[in-house]
Amino acid sequence: MKRIFISVMAFSVLSVMAQEKAVQSGTPAKLEAINGKQISVFLQSQKEGELTFQPRKSTRNVSVGIEKVSKLTFFIKYDAAAVEASFNEGDYPAVVKTLEPLLEPLWDYMVIENNLRHVFRILMDSNRKLGEYTKVRKAAAIFLASGDEELIQRAQVNLALSALAENDRKTADKIRKEVSSEAARLYLQACIERADNQPKKAIRTVAKIITNHANDIVWLAPSELLCAYLYLDMMGSDSIITTNSALHTARQVKSIYSGTHVAADATTLWASLGGEAIEAAKAAEKLERIAQEKKKKEKRKAEKKAQMEEKAKALAETLTQTNMTDTVEM
Repeated sequence: MKRIFISVMAFSVLSVMAQEKAVQSGTPAKLEAINGKQISVFLQSQKEGELTFQPRKSTRNVSVGIEKVSKLTFFIKYDAAAVEASFNEGDYPAVVKTLEPLLEPLWDYMVIENNLRHVFRILMDSNRKLGEYTKVRKAAAIFLASGDEELIQRAQVNLALSALAENDRKTADKIRKEVSSEAARLYLQACIERADNQPKKAIRTVAKIITNHANDIVWLAPSELLCAYLYLDMMGSDSIITTNSALHTARQVKSIYSGTHVAADATTLWASLGGEAIEAAKAAEKLERIAQEKKKKEKRKAEKKAQMEEKAKALAETLTQTNMTDTVEM
């Protein structure tokens, strides 16, 4: 009887342990505290600056202020190279289709430094390109609270451009004044001036970026692409500006910044202006010139060969006549 009782107790303990192990849930991650200590956790929530998680193999919830967390590492499986390629090729729908379901459970944690912030920023940029401004504002709000100056600037620019797209120039200009980067402020100023139908003024603003911030690729590239659109805007009011001005600028941007999403956007503009047809015509013209030059060379070669053969024939005839004369004289 005693043996049966002990067995029942052991079974009960094992059952409780199994239940505790089974009920643990949440988002798996590695948490690094500001003191350098790292632990494996299951994230439960992040609300109003407080992170709640369960340490691995524990169902006890622990809450700490996010200021005590240095970094989170998520273990999300996806093809990072493919996502980056889609973004740099300007395939924004593919980026959103891949990233949105993966990152949806992690939005609240993006305010903390982590290994997925870069792709979260790519998702925000892609949503703006697709006109999903509500999603842009939601993501930007998170980055504004991140403490990362570069991400804050990206968020501000996205917010300002979204406001412009919705004809809210007042909000766009307010945000512009709050941006710490002068290059980014000038870029937004040029965008606002374009929205106000002042393309010449906007081009002068872009010129300041090119002159004073030539090494700031983040804002220089889109500024140079903006010039192509400004040339198109000026076509009706300036007889000197033609489609070729925009076409040439777009072609330069797609070449200089090859492999980036700005180059992909420039390629789209260039193609819409007939760039592909023009390039095809130039390529065909070049092939025709090569073919004509080849024919000329072959003709010159044939003529030279004929001349050599004629000379050889004449020489042979001369030698024959000389031999005949010598024979007669003997």
